[in-house]
Amino acid sequence: MTTKKEKPALLFVHGFRGNHLGLFDIIQNFETLGYEVYCPDIPPAFNTQDEALPRLKDFTADAYATWLADYILNNKIDHPILIGHSMGSLTVAATAEKYPNLIHQKVFFLSPISEPTPKFLRPIIPLIAFVPNKLVCYIVTRYLIGTLGKNQLPKILNLTYQCAKKFTSIPDEIKAAKFSVSHSISDFNFNKDCYFIAGTEDKLNRQEQTKKTAAKYNAKVHFIKKSGHLINYEVPDQLSEIIQSYL
Repeated sequence: MTTKKEKPALLFVHGFRGNHLGLFDIIQNFETLGYEVYCPDIPPAFNTQDEALPRLKDFTADAYATWLADYILNNKIDHPILIGHSMGSLTVAATAEKYPNLIHQKVFFLSPISEPTPKFLRPIIPLIAFVPNKLVCYIVTRYLIGTLGKNQLPKILNLTYQCAKKFTSIPDEIKAAKFSVSHSISDFNFNKDCYFIAGTEDKLNRQEQTKKTAAKYNAKVHFIKKSGHLINYEVPDQLSEIIQSYL
């Protein structure tokens, strides 16, 4: 019989304007399966779980990788499988490059940032820090969900608002926004067994570019039909099953 100790630990890394609540259903699914699961609130997300967390020294790829490495060491997590959603995929990629021996050979990218944000949009996105939070959540969520998310809009809106309800500070939110639009996964070099999982209706990442980026790492690619960028909200059970099939 397989016990929790024999299964690899899973470390989920949420995206920009997210926190652990955005991955809660998936976390519960894997805890039910007997996995040891971690999902810290990473700055600029406010620490809603009252964990002892490392200090993020800067909002750069290098600093985020070091933050995640410190979290792994502080919690004595034995070579966790990293699973990053959206901006979290950048943090996972940066960590795989800088601290490859600290993590498992398998890494997962959910709604991966497969291409850089268009340059004309980069100065605009950080300005959302000055827009009322509920309005940002409504506009962004409506834009990012796919067909499968439309019938769940009230529920998803409530979750995105809960995730983005409180940040460490407005300056931190702005710095994180700048980081999120300044990189793509292909900026990082690492040798891992990679799994890219994305929605066919993801407006931030074209399927062709996701396939191209995945090919750089000889990664497996799985597209979820009729889902958008927020696959963690739209199809958490299906997403959990896909991840589980590769573990």
